[in-house]
Amino acid sequence: MAFRLRERDCVTLECLADYRILTVPQLAAIFRKNKQVIRRRFADLEKEGFIEVIKSDFGRARGRPENLLGLTERGVDVLREKILIGSDMPYENVSPVSNRLIDHQLLLNWFRIHLNEIDKVEPRPTLQFWAYNSPFVPREPDGRIITTDYSPIGRRTVRQVKFTPDAVFIMTNAARDKSLLFFLEADCGTETLSSPQRDMKDIRQKILNYQWYFQSLKYKRYEKIFKVPHLHGFRVLFLSKTVGRLAALCKLTQEMQPSEFICLTEQERLFSDGAFAKIWARGGNLQVAQRSIIGRLYCRTLLA
Repeated sequence: MAFRLRERDCVTLECLADYRILTVPQLAAIFRKNKQVIRRRFADLEKEGFIEVIKSDFGRARGRPENLLGLTERGVDVLREKILIGSDMPYENVSPVSNRLIDHQLLLNWFRIHLNEIDKVEPRPTLQFWAYNSPFVPREPDGRIITTDYSPIGRRTVRQVKFTPDAVFIMTNAARDKSLLFFLEADCGTETLSSPQRDMKDIRQKILNYQWYFQSLKYKRYEKIFKVPHLHGFRVLFLSKTVGRLAALCKLTQEMQPSEFICLTEQERLFSDGAFAKIWARGGNLQVAQRSIIGRLYCRTLLA
């Protein structure tokens, strides 16, 4: 029987473009389907040249390598033909991320997948999510993605440091009269916490960027971007890969007041209870009861 590209296949290719790279367990969680069903159809898509399977040692834990799935140029062409991405979208903006970014991408993807369980929250909020390297994030006239901004260096200088959150998302309640803005930083432990040279890309500088964003009210530009009611602050979420790294991030956060708008957790807590459970250390304080990012609506949302 001749191969026929189904409508569901196009949705899958669009998903691969958005997430940039995915494992079979991640795809099964996104589409809420059996892993074997996912594997069978992806074997056909690989055979027809729409996707590529990348052998890798990366996975959720040591000793559990998982093959990675990404789009080929033929797969990207399908999205162009279906007008799901722009005809001038470069392949490198949709293709699988480079090897050095795989671990970070998988961690970012897992958080997003857990966040998609928002349909289990009552009353259900709506969710809008943009990852920094998704081809679907709008761009400014100069080509930079809309979530990129610039914060000043010090108080008496016109120099600025460019910063782009790993993801920006907003949750809006059912009545559409209240929205919560979040910035996400997926941390695999590869970045310096605080360098003696005051590196513009270390974690300390990231926190300074967000402190400036909070105090200057510059974040309120997202009211127009997301078309939501008045925003009163935001939360910065740090998701670390290990407990040890979480402790280090929390220590740094507590040293850099004000930091009550920063919440931190680690990967295993996310998998144990879900993104909306009481797993977040507000302000980096691990000595008190952990909180939920949605307050009184907190709940456990486990992946099937």
